Amino acid sequence: MAKLDIDKKLANKKGRPMSRFMGSTLRTFLATPNSKKMNLEVIDEAGMKNVKGPFVVLSNHTSRCDWQYVALAVKPHMLNYVASYIEFHRAHMHMIFDLTSVIPKKNFVADSHCIREILTVIKEGGNVILFPEGKSSISGTNQPVALGTGKLLKHLNVPVYTTTITGGYLSNTQWNIADRPGKVIIKIKRLFTAEETQTVPPEEMERLVNEAIYNDDFAWNEKARVKYKGTEHIAEKLEEHLYICPKCGREFTQHGKDNVFTCSECGNSVKINEYYDLIPNSEGAVVPKNLRVWFELQRRRVFREVRDNEDYCLEEPVILGDLPSDHYVDKTVTSEHCGEGTLKITRDEFSFKGTKRGEPFEIHAKTQNMTSVVFETDSHCFGAFFDGVYYEFEPKRPSGTKWLLSVEECHRRAGGKWQNTLPQQQWIYEDDKPTDAAEYYLPGCAPLEKSVF
Repeated sequence: MAKLDIDKKLANKKGRPMSRFMGSTLRTFLATPNSKKMNLEVIDEAGMKNVKGPFVVLSNHTSRCDWQYVALAVKPHMLNYVASYIEFHRAHMHMIFDLTSVIPKKNFVADSHCIREILTVIKEGGNVILFPEGKSSISGTNQPVALGTGKLLKHLNVPVYTTTITGGYLSNTQWNIADRPGKVIIKIKRLFTAEETQTVPPEEMERLVNEAIYNDDFAWNEKARVKYKGTEHIAEKLEEHLYICPKCGREFTQHGKDNVFTCSECGNSVKINEYYDLIPNSEGAVVPKNLRVWFELQRRRVFREVRDNEDYCLEEPVILGDLPSDHYVDKTVTSEHCGEGTLKITRDEFSFKGTKRGEPFEIHAKTQNMTSVVFETDSHCFGAFFDGVYYEFEPKRPSGTKWLLSVEECHRRAGGKWQNTLPQQQWIYEDDKPTDAAEYYLPGCAPLEKSVF
């Protein structure tokens, strides 16, 4: 028997439309019962029963369950999904991905093989679903779509539909992915005809895609008031997501237990209820308006640190991981440990210096060319592709979110092309409003002095 070579197998993989048998099986026995548990509501503004393929669907990416919601929204059509390349190296995923003709994509880098597979599926009459943000939501809202989305749509020259998922993040948050049933809504509509993909400029198409799939779960539930079950333990592991105390400003001093999140340095404490409301839990508590605002205040602070400090540097020891090609990694991990060393980012360079399988090993990448990182669903580690090879970094403290923000904001500061143009997030980068403005905090819970953000 020939020795297993996963990378070679993926390099030789040919695109083919999802079989109706496999698509129907997944929809009937997985997507339907799981989505019913989450109280899914489909709003079909496109009349999918009368739609003719091939076509492309673009969706916001709220959680690991999104494929199920989209499968039901496009019924009766079959879809080829595009998924992260690293998932094809996992023991429990590769077989089902092969059977369902999932297309591998190397995150945040140009991937010509992925595009060829998509083109083959389209040419053979299949339909393709893309999550153009490149990863599932970190904060309950969107990030800008990946570079080249508009050019790809123009190249495919087929109708484009969008699905917008609401409530999916609250059902499976980034830091604590346990199912919390409440309500999920998915709305599907047509965004472009095939003819419009040829006449609308790529940059304008990307703007319109960003607009069409934009969603903010926390703003939505301020009005919807949907209760989510299982939030009794929602604060556990939240420290890997929110690392800055909004009162004292210290980093990595907060800890979640049950539904309470407390800073060990200053005692600032909040509770999270079944609506995901933040409730003050200590005297004089400083509490952001919601968890999404808290996350974006952290981005604002990192942005200013990078902008105002020519010598900005984040550096710490990490464990290095990679993807072996001769065997699949265990389902509990996304890489295998292969070394250790020091990870560092400045305005100009992302680098690693240490060992790999006992030998000296280094990585160097210009931040201008490095848009973001692959962020694992529990936030404890992150990775990226360098010259086509995936490496993963696991810090010894819960600093993954700070690394994510630093990579993205260093890229933007260095003049990288993936700028944040989302209108809803421009306040992060503006100086005309102080960060202690009352609108960022709960009534009576704004900082008494200058904001730590």
